Amino acid sequence: MALEVDGWIDGITASGVVIFGIIFGLFFIYRSKKTNAKLLAYLGLTTLFAGLVFMGVFVDFLFVLIIKENIINDNGIVAILSYIWFAPVIITAMYIGAELLTPNIKKYIILISLVISLIFEIIIFMDPLGSFNFDPVPPIIPSANLIDYNVNLMTFAGILMGIMLITVLVFLGFGFLYKGFQSSGVIRKNFLLLSAGAICFCIFGLLEGLTEPGIMGIIVRIGYLSSFWFMYFGLK
Repeated sequence: MALEVDGWIDGITASGVVIFGIIFGLFFIYRSKKTNAKLLAYLGLTTLFAGLVFMGVFVDFLFVLIIKENIINDNGIVAILSYIWFAPVIITAMYIGAELLTPNIKKYIILISLVISLIFEIIIFMDPLGSFNFDPVPPIIPSANLIDYNVNLMTFAGILMGIMLITVLVFLGFGFLYKGFQSSGVIRKNFLLLSAGAICFCIFGLLEGLTEPGIMGIIVRIGYLSSFWFMYFGLK
């Protein structure tokens, strides 16, 4: 099967996000060991998991390159390969926010995040075909491109995903922004960088689910990766 231009863009950019997400994540973890900055390790995990969120597209791309066929997606496996990592991204990101903004109630925030994330994971495993929008709909396979998929926002899984993204946006994005306005000097700059990173993650993460494969996907995925560098410079 020969990929069209949009298929190549989708596959190459997704591969870049997976590979650079792993590289950046390991680099942040390495820097945390060198500087004894514990939160950098959590940012490293967040970045690594965020890169793996594109694993479904990446694996499908490899299948097409190596065996000239798409991955068999009868049970929605291509979406599960990606969204299984979404919950760990949220949990580790919320830990960073709770540690910096509300350390006294950190345990409760993480517990709530864990419960919501666990429910999300159970739902997508139990009903992947009902939780995601696939193009084409399984068991049909694409004629010239990769399998396109995103969470169906009208399902329980989609609602939970929306809740988690909004929570990150409000708690981390606006929370860090508020702390930045209350601070001055280097601390102010750091909180504003953290805020920019959290807001970019939510915006580009949402756009990823709404954007058709193509040129726009390049901008969205570069913006998605850049969000973690904003947070890195805010924490280093």
